Amino acid sequence: MLKVSACSLGALLFLSLGQAHAAPLNLGSDAATIKTKSRSIEAEYARDIRRQNQAESLEENPQQGALVIEAGTTKQETLAAPAAVSKPQRSTSSDAIHSIPGATNTYYSGSNGYSYDTTLKMRAERKVGAGVAVGGSLGLAGFNMELNFEDADGVLAGFGTGPGYNTVQVAWKHAFDGDFLAPYTTVGYSRWYNSRGRSSDYENSDILDRVLTENEKKTGRFGTDFVNASAGLQYNQLNGEFAGLSFFGELTAMWEVKRSMILPSGSVGAIYYF
Repeated sequence: MLKVSACSLGALLFLSLGQAHAAPLNLGSDAATIKTKSRSIEAEYARDIRRQNQAESLEENPQQGALVIEAGTTKQETLAAPAAVSKPQRSTSSDAIHSIPGATNTYYSGSNGYSYDTTLKMRAERKVGAGVAVGGSLGLAGFNMELNFEDADGVLAGFGTGPGYNTVQVAWKHAFDGDFLAPYTTVGYSRWYNSRGRSSDYENSDILDRVLTENEKKTGRFGTDFVNASAGLQYNQLNGEFAGLSFFGELTAMWEVKRSMILPSGSVGAIYYF
C-alpha cells in the first residue's frame, strides 16, 4: 500500500513539473508568428529566384530592363544595360558614295554616275570641252574646242566650212551660273576665206554674198574678217551617266571689219566636257 502511494505521489509530481515547464517549451509556437515567418521566408526565396532569372535574361539581351516586385510593394528597377557596341553597316553600290581624289565638287556613286550641284561646279572640274556647231561664226558647220581656265571663263577655238569657203575662230566665253540651264556670252574673231579660187559656191552663203567685193567674187579668192559677239543659252547635264553633255543655241552679231557691216546670225550645237 505504501509502495502504491509512493508511485502515485511520484506521478503527480512529474505531471506538475511538466505543466510548469510547458510555457517555456511552447515559446514562439503560436499560429500568427509561424505564418509571418513562413511568408517572410517565401518572399525572400522568391526574390532571390527572380533576381537570378533577371541576371540570366540580361546576359542574353543586355538592352532590356527588368521589373523587380518586392514583398508587399511593387517597384520598377531599371538595370543599367551596357552601351551597345555599334557594328559597321555594309553598304551597297546604290548608296555607297565615294569622293574622287583631287575633286572638290564631284562625287561618284556606283549606280548614279557623276553629280554636280551647278553648271559652274561642273566647268570647274571638267576643263576641256569638244563639240560641233551648225551656223553662226563658223559657217555652215564647224568643230569647237573649249578650254576652261576658271569655272566661268574659258577660251573657244574652232574651224568650220561651207560652200566654197573655210573658217577659223577664236573667242572668249563667259558662262553664268545655273542648274541645268545657264546663259553665256562670247566675244571673238573669225576669218572666212578661200585660197583655191575659181568657185562661185560663195553665192550659197548670204553672208559672203553681202560682204565680198566684185573682184573677190570674180576671182573666187577672198579672205574676210569678222568680230563676233554672241549671247546664248546652254543646257548642261549635271548628273548621271551623261554628265558633262551640253546643248546650246545662240544668236550672233558679226561685224565685218573691211566694210563695217553688222550681219545677224545664229547657231545650235552640242559639246561634251571632259
